Amino acid sequence: MTTPPKVAISQMNIAPGGRLRVIIGIVRLLNQAGITPCLFTSKLNLTPTQLAQKYGRSLQVEFRLLPHISKLPGEFMRVLFNAMLNVYASDYDLLINSSNSLIFLPGRQKVITYMHFPRKRRIVDAALTIHRPEIGYRRWSKWGVQRAALRFIYRFSKPKPHHSIVCNSQFTRDALRQVYDLPAGLPVVYPPVELARFRADARPRAPAVVSVGRFTPDKRQLEQIQLAQKLPRFPFHIIGFANDNPYYRQCHRYVREHRLTNVHLHPDAPFAEMLSLLQGARYFLHTLINEPFGITAVQAIAAGCLPIVHDSGGQRETVPEPTLRYRTLSEVPAILDRLERMGEAARRALVRQLQEHAAANFDESVFARRMQTILTPYLSENRGGDAP
Repeated sequence: MTTPPKVAISQMNIAPGGRLRVIIGIVRLLNQAGITPCLFTSKLNLTPTQLAQKYGRSLQVEFRLLPHISKLPGEFMRVLFNAMLNVYASDYDLLINSSNSLIFLPGRQKVITYMHFPRKRRIVDAALTIHRPEIGYRRWSKWGVQRAALRFIYRFSKPKPHHSIVCNSQFTRDALRQVYDLPAGLPVVYPPVELARFRADARPRAPAVVSVGRFTPDKRQLEQIQLAQKLPRFPFHIIGFANDNPYYRQCHRYVREHRLTNVHLHPDAPFAEMLSLLQGARYFLHTLINEPFGITAVQAIAAGCLPIVHDSGGQRETVPEPTLRYRTLSEVPAILDRLERMGEAARRALVRQLQEHAAANFDESVFARRMQTILTPYLSENRGGDAP
């Protein structure tokens, strides 16, 4: 009689978002195979009870907190976290790595890395962040010294030949191959999106623009507001987690000081409010540059919005219609004007085309099917018995 393999999943920080959705999708597949995985993390930003309430009470997963050094910069903590896995995950038959780094992963174990975007690619970049390529950093600044140290450490980061890598987009796969000698045919399994949860009936929509994303300079909400200032006939609804941070206060102050009556900020809006705004608006605007996948654009498409996104990153895959992508925000008014002239029937036809693309590539069922194909060879093995 065979015993199911012991499986561990590693993610340095557990917080709501795209990475957690992937982990939940993998846990569900493992549960269906009779496996309760252990989730190794150093920081859990929601309780197991909250996790069950948000993603389903039937989820079976154990949690193990690894030591966390709060004073250690995050990138160095990531290196240490991977090194600790050599000890803590040594009793498991399979490790599923979700921390975006290949450095110091256990060499003797079977490992599958689900890569959202390689940390090494971020570290070698000349910009402070790939999402703001216009901002560099001084060589002898705090960031410059840290980057130099990390670049030296990551010289020792090499993919192990018996480890497997799955990418969350073709953009991520290309970035991975820029920093590692890897084959071109690495599998791409897009993150799961709950399309049915966002779907709306066809109905007349207001010519409103909605955006969704945490209030942070990378997401460029202030630039969205300045764009709205030039387009007074379009209501702009800007939704995102804020927690009253300084950047949100800067955005709020700009709206107030310029008396922008067409800009509506929705800080920390509940899901129902966000869904209602998406299902009632005609357009969705996304301003993050080089986003590895772009889950909010897919959700907006499912809700019936026409997305207008930056022509970079995974958005080229989530929004395959090039006329809906822009290089600079100065192009957005012309895009909106052209879409307004199309008429309702033509806009709905374009939405349906995008929804068909989303259903074929990004639905939860598609993720489950493709990820199951990758996991099955590992789950059919066990440590002490024959394959079933």
